[in-house]
Amino acid sequence: MRKKLEDYELFPESEGSEKKQILWNKWREGFKKNNKEWFNDDPDAANTALEEYMDDKRRRKLKQIDDRVEYNEFEAAGKLDELDEDNFFHPKNQVGNSQYDSAGADDTNTGLVINMRPQLAVNIMKVEFPEEIVAEINDHIDNVIIPNDTDHSKGLVGQINRNEKSKQLTFPHKDDDVGQMFAGVLETLAKQYVQSTLHKDCRPELDSMWTVHSYEGDYNPLHDHGTKTIMGLSCIFYLKVPEQISNLTGEVSLNNSSGATDGFTYLTWGTNGSRDVNMLRPITEEYIKPIEGTLIMFPSWLRHSVNPFFGEGERRTFSANISLHPVEAEE
Repeated sequence: MRKKLEDYELFPESEGSEKKQILWNKWREGFKKNNKEWFNDDPDAANTALEEYMDDKRRRKLKQIDDRVEYNEFEAAGKLDELDEDNFFHPKNQVGNSQYDSAGADDTNTGLVINMRPQLAVNIMKVEFPEEIVAEINDHIDNVIIPNDTDHSKGLVGQINRNEKSKQLTFPHKDDDVGQMFAGVLETLAKQYVQSTLHKDCRPELDSMWTVHSYEGDYNPLHDHGTKTIMGLSCIFYLKVPEQISNLTGEVSLNNSSGATDGFTYLTWGTNGSRDVNMLRPITEEYIKPIEGTLIMFPSWLRHSVNPFFGEGERRTFSANISLHPVEAEE
């Protein structure tokens, strides 16, 4: 029987390792910083809420460890389809597989059987994470990644410099509890991506992770990513989206200075434009509206860019590159 979150027993924080105590203190400091007025107006209630917050965060960490063990057991047994969706490592809402969808039409007047088969050009996996996971990642970024301020802009093309808060920061995937845990999630998703598209097994290896903190006027020109292996995946995880971007309809119309794609991610895998589409050539581009909690994973060769936006607020994303080692090559 799976253990419920509230069933996890906690030992006193004073008995934790030095590394854990440093992390817990950062959680506390972050909670106090985000609730200054509450601590001034009603310190007793605020402190009670702080302890509940800390207990919940620590229990979730313990559950994630058990969830990883459970996932590995189900994967080894070939029973991932039976894994409870409550498991932290359960990939949800995926899209992208190698099979073509055929839309069949039977023309009874001519006796012709007609099938339209779209030719697949690129696979994109989409995963929607629960709000609590997004909150946990953002909390770690606010309390650990931003204070550490480890610049990751070297080697990145992003023009993220219009605001004093504009940054591209390293998100460690080693020697960092949250980083290690999320790296495991991404490697699990990468493995499933390959199984869904190529029907093959592979050994994913996280190369690097970083966050992008964009403000008014910041943008990312067209580029692709590199990995240590020929076959690799990259991802974008939308963590914070300014209201003016969220309010856009998602309908792409660039006429009349509409601003319809401000802050959107642009993907392109060919050279066809709107005129080509009118000539029945396939679409080879797409604009992705950023939605908090949504992660997209795609081949590292896929060129993409980010449009600037205007107005207040932070557009926060998490990115990663993952190398893929085919299992056959290792046997």
